[in-house]
Amino acid sequence: AEPSQSREPGSNGLTLNTAGQLVLCQHGDRRVARLNADLDKPEPSFITLADQFQGKKFNSPNDAVVRSNGEIFFTDPPYGLPQQEKDSSRQIPFQGVYKISTSGQVSLVVDSLSRPNGVALTPDEKTLIVANSDPGKAMWYVFNFTENDSVSSARILFDATADTKTGKGLPDGLKIDKAGNIFATGPGGVWIFNAEGKLLGKIRLPEATANCALADDDKTLYMTSDAYLLRIRMR
Repeated sequence: AEPSQSREPGSNGLTLNTAGQLVLCQHGDRRVARLNADLDKPEPSFITLADQFQGKKFNSPNDAVVRSNGEIFFTDPPYGLPQQEKDSSRQIPFQGVYKISTSGQVSLVVDSLSRPNGVALTPDEKTLIVANSDPGKAMWYVFNFTENDSVSSARILFDATADTKTGKGLPDGLKIDKAGNIFATGPGGVWIFNAEGKLLGKIRLPEATANCALADDDKTLYMTSDAYLLRIRMR
């Protein structure tokens, strides 16, 4: 998409597939794509993995997570559209969470969230956690899967709506370590929950924090906080 056609023309969420290739949520281009070049020698060449559902263009894919079998789950809020809900180019009336199969088939997983954003899978890959970046419903949701990946149950992990009044940012990108601990960017910084959903603590940051990533066998946490890229070593 040209900058004049999108409020946020660039890419958003990034992740690696099972082959170590870069998968991008191309917000302005309204698609999920794969970098068609080596990471050591990147080029502006991309292969579309998915850009529509039932013949209708996505709103603006935001974040993605790859399952160990190669399937991709991603969120599709309207942020990248020129005027969001009022934009005439919008073709899908809801904000979906989707799955791309290894054959490229797109299926809808959830259509009930107001602003699905960050997305992550638990270590057993039976549960999907989705951040909702809505100031009026600033929550993290938990969805359990059946064998065919339909949602068998849904619940709120944590409601941080009240916290948006005292801390910058909204529920956004999140990652889960090998033990099931959840590192979720949200109002005031990074929120840390254990595998049972208990809030263990927060990494407080003065600017809105949008995403995070684990590295070094979960010993290092990287965070994007407004104009800053931050790193913290964990015990």
